[in-house]
Amino acid sequence: MTSFILGATGYVGREVVRQLAVRGDKPYAHVRPDSKELARWQQAFGEMGATVDTTAWSVDAMAARWREVKPSVVYICIGTTKKKAKTDALVGNIYEKVDYGLTKLAADAAAASTKPRLVYLSSVGANATSGSAYLAWRGKAEDAVKASGAPWVIARPSMIHGERDEGRPGEAAVSVVGDGILAVAGLFGAKKLRAKYRSTTGDILAAALIRLGEHVAPGTIAEGDDLR
Repeated sequence: MTSFILGATGYVGREVVRQLAVRGDKPYAHVRPDSKELARWQQAFGEMGATVDTTAWSVDAMAARWREVKPSVVYICIGTTKKKAKTDALVGNIYEKVDYGLTKLAADAAAASTKPRLVYLSSVGANATSGSAYLAWRGKAEDAVKASGAPWVIARPSMIHGERDEGRPGEAAVSVVGDGILAVAGLFGAKKLRAKYRSTTGDILAAALIRLGEHVAPGTIAEGDDLR
């Protein structure tokens, strides 16, 4: 099966690439053409058995590329952090530009090409009317995916932890404490709450995304234990 992974250099994205390659699929790992670490990723993904793709971030270019390689599934694992935004010299509303903007571009490219299945990695709590800028733009990105006309599934994980290129000790601490609180809540009957908000790891989530891309009915929004 041919797949195209946007956000392939991220924590979850590269694990999706790795798992697809290990089983003998044909993953295209997208890397920004202007990435300062392009050579590194070409080597890393090449060693996995994946093809590095450097298509420009434009609707026309991406649509043309997808018409050429005909991916069955496009995994949208796009996102940024304030720390990464500073490294990449991004200014303005980073969530609007990256989390929403690039997802909207991918949705429009899907609509203009072969309408591959879109698997969007969102976040628990995503809602266009949220008071949180991050969750609001994630919600708007979900709406863009739904409006694309392509078959779609959406994953809404809670906290994701594990070894990353950029250290996030605060995130790891929150995951440990949060899981402890949820475990206690589960003992007192709040099992649904625990299932929804319990943290996960990159490899478990990547496997879930692949399952969503291949075996789950279009129009599904998966969260909690459905992502484990």
